Amino acid sequence: MTSIDALHTSLEAELRDVSRRDLRAALEGFDDHLLSLERRRRQLTVTRLRFEGEKSGDFHFHSGVNILRAGNDKGKSSVLKLIHFCLTGKNDLKKDVDAWIRRVELRFELDGHPHGLAVDKGRRPKGVLYRGSFSGQEMPGLAALESANDIDILLRFSSGKDMQQKLEAYFNEALGLRPLMGTQKDSRKGSDELLDAPTSYRAYMRGMYINQDLGYTDLITEGTPYGSLFTKVVGMLLGVHGMEAFFAVEARLAHVENALGKEERYHRRVEKSFGLRDLATLDQEIKKLEGYIDGLKVDKTALFVRSTSGDLGNRLQDLTERLVSLDAAGQQMARRVHGLQLDLQASDEAIADLEAAIQSHQTFAPVQPHRCPVCEIALAARQRHPQPETGRCVMCHEDLPADLDISGSLAIAEQRLQEARQSRSKQARGLEVRRAELEEIEFKSEQLEQQKRHLQTQLRSAHQGTEELEREIELETRYLGRLEAERDNADRMISDDGGTSNLKKLMQRKRILSAALRHLRTLHADINERLKQDFSRRVQEYCTTIGFPGLEGVELDDQLRPLIQQNGKIYRFHELSPGERVRFVLAFYLGMAIATAEDLEYGAHPGMLLIDSPGKEEMVAKDFSAVVDLLSLAERRHADKIQVIVATTIRAIASAAPESKQAFVDNDEDPLF
Repeated sequence: MTSIDALHTSLEAELRDVSRRDLRAALEGFDDHLLSLERRRRQLTVTRLRFEGEKSGDFHFHSGVNILRAGNDKGKSSVLKLIHFCLTGKNDLKKDVDAWIRRVELRFELDGHPHGLAVDKGRRPKGVLYRGSFSGQEMPGLAALESANDIDILLRFSSGKDMQQKLEAYFNEALGLRPLMGTQKDSRKGSDELLDAPTSYRAYMRGMYINQDLGYTDLITEGTPYGSLFTKVVGMLLGVHGMEAFFAVEARLAHVENALGKEERYHRRVEKSFGLRDLATLDQEIKKLEGYIDGLKVDKTALFVRSTSGDLGNRLQDLTERLVSLDAAGQQMARRVHGLQLDLQASDEAIADLEAAIQSHQTFAPVQPHRCPVCEIALAARQRHPQPETGRCVMCHEDLPADLDISGSLAIAEQRLQEARQSRSKQARGLEVRRAELEEIEFKSEQLEQQKRHLQTQLRSAHQGTEELEREIELETRYLGRLEAERDNADRMISDDGGTSNLKKLMQRKRILSAALRHLRTLHADINERLKQDFSRRVQEYCTTIGFPGLEGVELDDQLRPLIQQNGKIYRFHELSPGERVRFVLAFYLGMAIATAEDLEYGAHPGMLLIDSPGKEEMVAKDFSAVVDLLSLAERRHADKIQVIVATTIRAIASAAPESKQAFVDNDEDPLF
């Protein structure tokens, strides 16, 4: 946990020329509660939605994956929009559907405690939010709820604006969300005044409600005039450390910079009279250099994490083990090939022997080739054709019978020659097969060697890059010190001129707030990096499950924006194809809900997702099975930790959830309600 005292201590060590009183004045209001990192996830689970009017409906929901399946324009999206309306007060229903429905009741559980919201719709919707279980079976009216003894009324509203404001305040508090502040210019033409622009609860709902109106081709929409809505929403829902303090200090710094700009324009002539570079130019250069140094530090951290990452080492170890195994297999196969070559050579010799015996049958024709028909002793190769005209055995020296019938022995020799040739052909084919297997092993071994050399090169490059960045950071930091000294000198000369105390005060306050931002970023850099890596791995796993083509890795930059490594290149989200963006959106949002519920220590995502018509336009039917696989995985692993309500027209969605969690109209003709 980071306290305001710890921040003051760090700043006092850096800004030794600034008094403690000035430090505390610049940071006044940033108390321990604001800088607290404690998070306790509150799980939100919708259990029932009922509505009445010209058309009525009653839907029960469960934890895990819930399916609404029906044809186009049959009420699926309206069910999700009604849930969204009850949670935010934002009414996006179509005009005809909105006219059909007069009363709505949503029941949900928050951290296991039953809650309900009942609304009488109309030009001025009114209703109540209560805690507890209403015992009546019929859909309760507002009067019945007001008089019930078994529930507690938490809030009442009497108009659409009142409903939105009160629900936003309640759910921000109940879910542990903070209205992170940014700043924006006054909308009046020529105005240089700044206005506070908080992050609203409906903005956080964009991390829980994937609406088909966005076409599944964008992540959380950017929209704040100052800072990034995406960074704020994702950071808060994931529990990125220091988000509240960082944006609060950043908003105050924007106000100080705005006031400082006015003062500096007023004193520009005074600055020029001293022959100095004006303070605005110096300050702008210093700010730019500070940002550059911060970027170098981020790059250095990324390279250091990469060079010390166990992932590269594990991959290198795995490749080495596979190479050793392939080498052993190659040696064994080489021995087999050598043995087959020897066998083939012996067969060639036997064939040659048989052919020679058949050719010499006129003077020596034993029953078996190269065996004497008298003594049956096999003749050695050097003795095969001795004394061809004598007709005597070179071993026993007996005369061979003159009337010896050689036809039988020739037939046997011919038969054995045929058998030997067939055996030799079979051995040759076996040798070719083994040689092909040996070549395959050698080819795989060469591929693994190339991968191993590539990994070794990556590790060496990361180490060398870290050292180069350290040298560059040192040089730039020295230059930054010279610029700050020049600015301080100009500041002293201007202060001596008199009448510039307010300018000096603003510059000092800007310096303090800028240093505070750097310290907040540094204090939480390590734990935030680990959190981002854990979440990135989860998103990568789900992208792989959903059939993302050529995916090699997913990372989050310092603004929490995804970088996708695909086929050896790095892409930002908007550079992906529409179909790839569809897959990534689903994996990103589901990963954000599940990561907070299962893995991460912090975060405020309530684990509820409303998904409207995934793959309706951009995803072809054969790829939709990957979406089903992802939802099935969520149902199997995390059914007790999250709730996903999916509306779709595609029948294949049925296998993603058990039948008890489905509202399924299969004929595409009847409406869902």
